[in-house]
Amino acid sequence: MKVFKVEENSIKLSKFLSDKYGASMPYSTMQKLFRAKDIKVDGKRVSKDLTVQKGQEICVYFDGVKNEITPLFNKCGILVFFKPRTITSEDFEVEVNKTYQGYKLCHRLDRNTAGLLVFGIEKSLEEMLSAFKKRTIQKFYLAEVYGALEKDSDTLSSYLVKNSENSLVKIYDKKVEGSVKIVTKYEVVEKRKNSTVIRVELITGKTHQIRAHFAHIGHFVIGDGKYGSNEINKLFKAKRQRLTAYSLTFNFEKDSPLYSINGETITLDNNDF
Repeated sequence: MKVFKVEENSIKLSKFLSDKYGASMPYSTMQKLFRAKDIKVDGKRVSKDLTVQKGQEICVYFDGVKNEITPLFNKCGILVFFKPRTITSEDFEVEVNKTYQGYKLCHRLDRNTAGLLVFGIEKSLEEMLSAFKKRTIQKFYLAEVYGALEKDSDTLSSYLVKNSENSLVKIYDKKVEGSVKIVTKYEVVEKRKNSTVIRVELITGKTHQIRAHFAHIGHFVIGDGKYGSNEINKLFKAKRQRLTAYSLTFNFEKDSPLYSINGETITLDNNDF
């Protein structure tokens, strides 16, 4: 059991707990605590998220998981971890460094995208950053998108414009001023009622590419609040986007200091949607 005092006004309890526990309390664990009424606010058990105020006492019957952020891959100064939803890549890096000091992010995932996240240290970090920049690392995602796709596999080509002011991107079928070309490959993995699970390979890698590209063709990622439909997300009971970075394959030249891990693939056994 842990006891906390709220130090700011009007903050969601879920946000407060995420700030306190970090990666050791993923969203799924938090929901279990709510269902079990294992959280008290000023001595009263609560069963759902609510807004708490400065000075209130939060009692949580959960001590967190210490040092359980275990790498799925650990070779040549490279670590690969599973990042859960609801935590930023930067905050996850803080958690990683509590055990693996000096390791830095080689790339990033959106807060609400789960999946494989690569870290490196010293010269291995430099080499891996270069590989991601050159796009020699194959990255594959699993996504559940709305509706039935016309083709079982396809390569989509469009143009993307990023609006930094509102953190959104817009997709166009033809090149427009300020746009960059994007290419997204997919194949159908499973057809469901009113949705489709797909395997996606990013040929280019731009901000929100998967989410925006499939929304552009009318098949947004289920649970996506930015590019999808909140009404439909509610029907699917999806509070987080159903998108997971599930597989990575390393590709290095023979003269690379990381050539010994060339061709190695790290794949998650399953996904949570």
